[in-house]
Amino acid sequence: MDVIAEKDHSRIRPGGPPDGPPVRPLRIAMCPPEWLLLQRVMNGGPADATYIIQGYITEGLQARGHSLTFLASHHNLAEIACASDLQRPGRAPRTWSASRWFNIASKAAWRAQRWLGAPYLNLFSNYRLYDAGLQCLPGHDLVYERNSLYKYGVAMACKRLRLPYVLYFEADDILEHDIMGKPITGLLRWRASQAIRYNLNAANCVIVVSEPLKAHLTTAWSVPADKIVVFPNVADVRRFRPDPEARAEVRASWGVEARPLVIFVGNFYEWHDVATLLDAFARVWAANPDARLVLVGDGSRRQVMMQRAADLGLGRAAQFTGLVAHAEVPRLLAAADIAVVPYPPMETDLWLSPLKLFEYMAAGKAVIASAVGQLPDVVQDGRNGLLVPPGDVPALAATLQRLIGDPALRARLGRQARDDAVRKHSWEHYLSRLERVFAAVIDGQPVNLI
Repeated sequence: MDVIAEKDHSRIRPGGPPDGPPVRPLRIAMCPPEWLLLQRVMNGGPADATYIIQGYITEGLQARGHSLTFLASHHNLAEIACASDLQRPGRAPRTWSASRWFNIASKAAWRAQRWLGAPYLNLFSNYRLYDAGLQCLPGHDLVYERNSLYKYGVAMACKRLRLPYVLYFEADDILEHDIMGKPITGLLRWRASQAIRYNLNAANCVIVVSEPLKAHLTTAWSVPADKIVVFPNVADVRRFRPDPEARAEVRASWGVEARPLVIFVGNFYEWHDVATLLDAFARVWAANPDARLVLVGDGSRRQVMMQRAADLGLGRAAQFTGLVAHAEVPRLLAAADIAVVPYPPMETDLWLSPLKLFEYMAAGKAVIASAVGQLPDVVQDGRNGLLVPPGDVPALAATLQRLIGDPALRARLGRQARDDAVRKHSWEHYLSRLERVFAAVIDGQPVNLI
């Protein structure tokens, strides 16, 4: 498969895309849910997609000449770090929340909640974060925070300081827990709802990953549509690309040689329909004993899916790699012939914008995706991939069989997917638009037209 030529990104001017005007360097406060997880992904370690995305944003903004300060919990909720270097976290300065009386009150409240059997409601940890924000955030042009359950201290500080506040809202965590069958209940649900509502109300701009999520925020949380912008996920088209050398090396190490190879990359959560993929592959394997399936990643249902593969008698035909560093994923994808994005039918419209889809496309793979949520907006059936009904084992099996038997179709779909990823779904496009949104927020201009 041909590798599409790309621009030399080493010539990008700070604060602007390769062919666009430079953007004024900004002082941006970045507030991830946890310091250590962002630090780990920046060091090349394994991490969930949300931290991979925040890592790319961090790296991209720094490369464009913006000055970043990080403010986040470090090690535990009582310790807040603030520094411009992720590798050298410094303890955030605090005033009244560092006092002896505050700590006594915090410990007393915790003991009382345990004695009453009440959950920890994160009141004092939010006030620590609020106090730290009051000390660390002045002087910044803008604050960018990835929303997380129960946290609203940063939003409180931004409101007090009248700082522009951009909230990255990847998913409704309460709804997500409901779908996983692990609902947040009682006081914790009330507290989580309070925190989400406070952050959404405080934000000057809310960035979401899909139109379904935007619709959910406007209906379920009454967020004005004109302060929501949709940023679907994208891919690093320089790291994820067709790579014949890596393909040969990885296939040799897996012992697949010229055999058809199907891949899935992701976390084994309830909304990743690995069960349907395994059932469909079992049918394909019965007709094509040379076919192989590799499943990359970890998650709460990986052991269940491994047992399902064993029950289907797949044996060595289905290989589970476990969690791998994101830096290794481009090489693994290079080895595959077909890449699958499986989702089940769900009562709630899916809010997802799967990172894996865009990385599959950038790698030049023939993609099969479930026709749910925003996926049909990206995968145009028969042009840059193939769509199947969610949860439909026979349809997925037939589509896998079709691609296994038609190398020319695989190559054509992969080339078009790669071309679309480079032209429309790259981090360069994402960061250029993000800069424009930041500038609009700072200037008090509408963001929904960007």
